[in-house]
Amino acid sequence: MTTETPTRAELRRKAKQALNPETILQGANPEQAVAIQHGKGPLGVFAGAGSGKTRVLCARMAFLVAMGVNPARILAVTFSKKAAVEMEERARKMGVLAARVGTWHSLALQILREEHAIDEWTIDDKDRAKVILKANVLGYKGMNWRDADIGVVSSYISFCKSQLWGPESDGAREYAKGERRLVEAYRRYEAELLDNRLLTFDCMLCKAVDLLRVEDTRLRWAARWDYVMQDEAQDANPAQMAIAEALARDHKNYMVVGDPAQSIYGWRGSKPEYVMEFEQAWPGAKVVTMNRNYRCGSAVVAVANKAISPATMRLPADLVAEGGWQGGVSFWREADLDGEATRIASIVQENARAGQPYEAHTVLFRTNAQSRALEEAFLAEKIPYVVVGGTSFYERKEVKDLLAYLRTAVGRESEQNVRRCVNAPFRYIGAVTVDKLLSALSARRGDLVGAIGDISGDLQRRQVSSLNDWLDAVGNVDQGAKRLAALTERTAEDHVGKVVDALVQEVGYVEWLKRDQGEEGLDSSHVANVKELVRVASRFATVESFLDFIDETIAKSKEAKQGAGEGRVLLMSIHRSKGLEWPFVFVCGCSEGILPHPRGDAEEERRLFYVAVTRAAQHAYLTSPASLALRAGVKAVGPSQFVEEVMDLLAVGEFEVRCSGGCRQCPQAPTQGAQGGPQAGQGTPGPQAGPRGSQGGLDGPHLCGGKGGQEE
Repeated sequence: MTTETPTRAELRRKAKQALNPETILQGANPEQAVAIQHGKGPLGVFAGAGSGKTRVLCARMAFLVAMGVNPARILAVTFSKKAAVEMEERARKMGVLAARVGTWHSLALQILREEHAIDEWTIDDKDRAKVILKANVLGYKGMNWRDADIGVVSSYISFCKSQLWGPESDGAREYAKGERRLVEAYRRYEAELLDNRLLTFDCMLCKAVDLLRVEDTRLRWAARWDYVMQDEAQDANPAQMAIAEALARDHKNYMVVGDPAQSIYGWRGSKPEYVMEFEQAWPGAKVVTMNRNYRCGSAVVAVANKAISPATMRLPADLVAEGGWQGGVSFWREADLDGEATRIASIVQENARAGQPYEAHTVLFRTNAQSRALEEAFLAEKIPYVVVGGTSFYERKEVKDLLAYLRTAVGRESEQNVRRCVNAPFRYIGAVTVDKLLSALSARRGDLVGAIGDISGDLQRRQVSSLNDWLDAVGNVDQGAKRLAALTERTAEDHVGKVVDALVQEVGYVEWLKRDQGEEGLDSSHVANVKELVRVASRFATVESFLDFIDETIAKSKEAKQGAGEGRVLLMSIHRSKGLEWPFVFVCGCSEGILPHPRGDAEEERRLFYVAVTRAAQHAYLTSPASLALRAGVKAVGPSQFVEEVMDLLAVGEFEVRCSGGCRQCPQAPTQGAQGGPQAGQGTPGPQAGPRGSQGGLDGPHLCGGKGGQEE
């Protein structure tokens, strides 16, 4: 059965029916109604989690159109393409058909194109700028900065651009903190982009701001729209705010919607102060606080309020649960990341057997490396899942590089494995040389020493030296593998993790990885993935058994992806979860050293925890590994300080929590010995959360026998 696409006349008829003020205001609470009906002048809306901010913004557009405003005179801008699509769809359903809705980058690109500022430029959608930075700026063609961390340099340049600091500015020099090479790299990078006529996404915003600084240009663009509306204002950076101010300066019909407590992109240059100080920046502004939460149960809201209360950037009032159900929050600890993941998978299965679909569950993590244990646990339980916004753990570059060494060393070499590891780290071995090596290997039936000997006469001295360095690394892995295989009695130190760690140390892989890939964001560290691979390898006695396990896991993962289209559990970083919601949310890694992250801003880490908790409509599960594997050994870690603060609330008897021990209020907290916490299986995971609207609550007994830690 096919459905016909509605004609423009039908769309206009439906829009006219929808554009009824009473219909638009139907269901709005008093604060929402004030924001929706606001006419001219600046409007600041403090919109807490689950308060209906996107609906209010779209409803205000509809209300303005119902009052006679031409929809084409309305500009609405948001943070991401996905959010822009959702906003435009909602606005259309409310009868607003011609408003300009989009992202900051789409708006900047429109300005640049219509002003013919980039006619000869190419948009960088294939990371050409990163190659230019690495080769022409930092490499031997440019500064020859041998120990440069491309991630640090790239982040420095991006942050400077977000703040509108050019390479010669005081801001750029101060932010470099004495590292003059950063400023020089920025200057050379800008020159290279100009020479190549390459437009990055950061450049789009900066160039648009430069155009709007010309008064005639600014007036021309400001005259296009009578109303400017900005969603997710807490995530805006100075470049974006400069564009908004230039467009709204004359008519002052400027609306911002945001929640400073959900500002989690400071490392990208965002400034929640813009929302907090909106009234001062726009005199006469109307300010509305929307703190009624319609997403979460009252138990979840109470925990969220307690968690965010110490923050300086937050709503002027606590969230108030309006949904009419209590929901629940559970907390428990496991010995390590694997135990934590196993428990999460078992709870998902229990909920599924009780009738809750898989897609009602989401697992949130702080760093991408945490997904490895989760993926394995879900595969073991045959739970369909998908890693959102990233690749599966064993498909990540750094993991595949190191596994290629192991496979080559134990005779599982293939053309793909040799190509992967021979230049990881980069050894200046070109494609022609690699082809010669592979041909010789085929003729020699896998004899690496003989193959390199066969082609050495045709190579330069440096190439021969590099191949021998690679051969030494592969040979040492082979020796380690054979030693483990020959053991009849083993100690705690006899495991594959030692072999992988020795390889990483010998070839300087981590140091090269930092230079070549950079640390990236705090939620996506390549180095953390290497450490996690070492950790999982330490569970195996032989390299062969480890590789068998990897191959089986990868096969299961591919099979799961190709399976039927049933609902799947989502695994994603907290950053990617913003703006979304699910009935059941697991926030894993609630331990010191993970969340809060030691390299993160303390207040922003608190806001991340708040964002994670408020994704849960019915039940939030806070989980905590009691130990982390480090290079020096296993380290016992306590629960996250954010969980400890929540436990203080629970201890006064407002709610109850089930805990496997490890919180300071619980007399059964484990001693911080080698195992770092209770063994898997201890404690209970918390009450089964019923469907939305049930009065589940936090009704489980604490292990100490009290009410959430309260002494009897």
